[in-house]
Amino acid sequence: MKKNGAEKPKGRGRLIRILLLLIFTAALLTAVYIRTNPKWKAAELTVEPAGRFYDISCVEPAGTSLETRIVPPEGFERVPAAEGSFSEYLRKYPLLPDDIKLPVYDGSAMDYSNAAAVFDISLGDEGYQQCADSVIRLYSDYFYETGQLDRISFMFSNGDECSYDRWRRGKRMLVLANISCEIPAALPDDSHQQYMNYLKEVMRYAGTLSLQKESEVIPAKELRVGDIVCNDTHVVMVVDEAVNEKGEKCYLFGQSFIPAVCFHILSRTEGSEVTPWFTQEELEKDSFVIGTFGFKKEDIRRWKEGF
Repeated sequence: MKKNGAEKPKGRGRLIRILLLLIFTAALLTAVYIRTNPKWKAAELTVEPAGRFYDISCVEPAGTSLETRIVPPEGFERVPAAEGSFSEYLRKYPLLPDDIKLPVYDGSAMDYSNAAAVFDISLGDEGYQQCADSVIRLYSDYFYETGQLDRISFMFSNGDECSYDRWRRGKRMLVLANISCEIPAALPDDSHQQYMNYLKEVMRYAGTLSLQKESEVIPAKELRVGDIVCNDTHVVMVVDEAVNEKGEKCYLFGQSFIPAVCFHILSRTEGSEVTPWFTQEELEKDSFVIGTFGFKKEDIRRWKEGF
């Protein structure tokens, strides 16, 4: 009798330990799932008139896309863009109305007189779409909209790769401090929402440092659409180019920054006129300014194989 009485509490204790282990395992798996499956939600953006106090040359206020809003300087014409190219994609990108404050992810609007045009692009409600993120977003959206899904792959700042092709098949990135690994943590999902979830994850862990790791320095004379000017703290992207009869080029640059705002075209305020076009001659100097950020010639880079 004593023997049976002693075994009863022992068996009960074993059952409790098993239940606690199951609860702990379930909690751990739930935490991993939540951490590896972000949910992107579009922010509600505010569009307010700005009331510029100076004119920006080459801007046609009625234009609704980059190619119709910003015209080349006198004596220049746009470099031809192949059908389906990234250049064509950006030139036809829809714009918000002219002369507005920059929409911010938190629903506010920011005065920023350097913006010559503002892209009609969504922002996530948590403010991840900053300078490097906006470049990544445009690269990725172009590949997504042209069916080049295998090219949607970006490096985290720690050097690990996050591939959309694997993501949509259920793979996820588990990140702890500066260490990350890919694990199976979801069912296959090709939806647009899942694509945006993927971008949110990339924006969490990528940045200027990862763009530098994925790109190579090029001379200013080789600049083309899709190239970036990137240092440790900021990045801008070439979004259009024009050329004159002498073969001299000029470029449009776009950016976002902190706090996350809609991607926009920058203006050059140095010189006798305010213009969105930056000349090749300026960019060939050892150091130069784009918008309010200073760069050096070794900051001119091409991401992967370029566009």
